[in-house]
Amino acid sequence: MVKLPKEMQSKAKSKPKRPQPSVKRDGQQLGSRQMRRKMAQQGIDMEPVDATRVIIEGPEKTMIIDQPEIFLMKQAGQEIYQVIGQAEEVSPENLTIQSMEAEIDLSTEEDSEIKPMITENDIMLVATQANVDKNEAESVLKECNGDIAKAILFLKNRL
Repeated sequence: MVKLPKEMQSKAKSKPKRPQPSVKRDGQQLGSRQMRRKMAQQGIDMEPVDATRVIIEGPEKTMIIDQPEIFLMKQAGQEIYQVIGQAEEVSPENLTIQSMEAEIDLSTEEDSEIKPMITENDIMLVATQANVDKNEAESVLKECNGDIAKAILFLKNRL
C-alpha cells in the first residue's frame, strides 16, 4: 500500500464524509414553503392584505406607515395583522393638517392630467432599439404617454 504525502493526507482528512445542511437565507423566513406548511399544520391561515397606508393613532402621537406589507393570520377564530414597514411619527395636531393637505392634493390631481416622466435613458433606449434619432424617439414617446414598449413597436412597424 502506498502512503500519500503529508500535504495530501491532511486534505483528505478535512473533507466532510456526509453532506452538510445548507445555510438558510435571510429573506426566506415568512414566505418559504416550509414555513407555510408548518403554519398550516398548526391551523394558521395566512394571506396578504393589499393596503397603501396604515395609521396607528395614540393619545400622544400617531404613526403612519406608507406602502406597508401586511399579512392577516387567522387562528382559532382570531385575526392577527402583521404590519411590516417604515413608520413615521406625527403629532395629532399635524395629522389633521396633513389630512386636509392630502384632500386638497387629491382634488387638484383629479382635475389635472397626470403626465409621465420621460427620461433621457428612455429616449436613448427607444432610439437605439428602433434605429431612429433622438428627436423622433422623444416625440413618439410623448404620443405613447411614456410607454417605452409601445413606442418601440410603433416605430418598428412604421418603418
